[in-house]
Amino acid sequence: MTDTELLPAATLLPAATASRAREVAVEILHRLCDRELVVEAARAASATVGRPVWEPGAALYAGAAGSALAFAHAARACPDSAGHWWAQAHQWIALAAASTRERPLRRPGLSLGTAGIALAVAGCDEDDRYARTLRGLDARLAAQLDRSGPSAGRALTVHDYDVISGLSGILGYACRRPASATVQRIVAFGVERLVARCATGDPGGGALSTSRWTPWRIAPENYGREGERELYPHGYVDLGLAHGVPGPLAALSRAWLAGHRAPGLREAIRALAGQLVAASWQGEHGRAWSRVMPFDAAGEIAPHPRRPADPAYCYGAPGVTSALLDAAEALGDASVRAVAIEGFEAALRQMEARPRGTGPGLCHGPAGVLLICGKFATRTGSAAAGAALGRLVERLLGGCDPNHPLIVRDHKPQAAGEPGSALAACPGGAWIDHPGLLDGAAGVALSLLSVAGRVPPRWARALLAA
Repeated sequence: MTDTELLPAATLLPAATASRAREVAVEILHRLCDRELVVEAARAASATVGRPVWEPGAALYAGAAGSALAFAHAARACPDSAGHWWAQAHQWIALAAASTRERPLRRPGLSLGTAGIALAVAGCDEDDRYARTLRGLDARLAAQLDRSGPSAGRALTVHDYDVISGLSGILGYACRRPASATVQRIVAFGVERLVARCATGDPGGGALSTSRWTPWRIAPENYGREGERELYPHGYVDLGLAHGVPGPLAALSRAWLAGHRAPGLREAIRALAGQLVAASWQGEHGRAWSRVMPFDAAGEIAPHPRRPADPAYCYGAPGVTSALLDAAEALGDASVRAVAIEGFEAALRQMEARPRGTGPGLCHGPAGVLLICGKFATRTGSAAAGAALGRLVERLLGGCDPNHPLIVRDHKPQAAGEPGSALAACPGGAWIDHPGLLDGAAGVALSLLSVAGRVPPRWARALLAA
């Protein structure tokens, strides 16, 4: 299926809703053009949280590189004002690039690494003006990967393989780049490393066999969230798209769909898809997935309370089913496709019953679900997804207020505050003005503009969710 065939999400929205979504998205992006406003908003938000939430640097998800990517999409989506948006995109990508002279990018991943700024530069390259820059970035990325790899005996971390910082995000970037010897090296590296981690044989016990999940086990010493050691003292497998097994599934599926072939690639896609289907169950709203699958003291998959993760891009059924849909298309498998649709439609029902106290952003909020809803509405014909588009747009628009500096605000829970910060002292959390792509205003604007317009969301390669 080509990008051209994926245009009509806007046709499933009421005309007035689509028009308002485009207007609000464009107004948010106009606010994000004001560098002084953005820097001041980020400064205040950082003071509340106790650490930087956005910086005018090369970070894709929380920096100038992400802003440039947003402006580039606006240039494609708003042809009448394309000149203005391209100028902004080039100014902000130059700002991002300049920051690397003082702080070179030493990591390869999307979040704070070479692949992230390369993806942003590629998104701004409408006339091959950055061809030389991209060749240099790809060469640097390949060299960083050549030097990388888990040390002998070191326990796996999510950053070894995930979308946000690891190989899945890097592979998602590279497999959509024009073929070159360097890009082929990057793709081959990513595919080989991820396929090698997949248990593609039949160890007995089927897709829920512990031996199939053990290669993805995160040890307690590598947990990233407070309180997890008490909940999961013996390790777990992460089941979220942002940091878990769905990320490698989405990346490998996209490599296959982009025409890349390697020994074991198709088998790995099938194995991971089968494992994720087996990890689901029927909950109150339908098919569901937990945030994690824990291990017990004997190293076996442990029984655990079946509490569905909140419906979001990063965790829960929307992200998992997005990856399963990619796998279904790579495999041509109608049964995996049916599970993906079933799970996403269950997530929509779950979301209708969910309190609306979360932030609106791509990672945790309705903006990410809206983006994936557009994918299901256009690629599967799901009537439930098509009907939900308007509700999700209205939900996002309901949180937009022109009296806020960036129109839309992000909500941070108390646990996200650094010790001693203002946020750490707020039991109900705090609303902050966040300019970023993943958690902030740029991501909300992009989600609205993507589903209400007729331009494919190429930018969403940054999430492996397009």
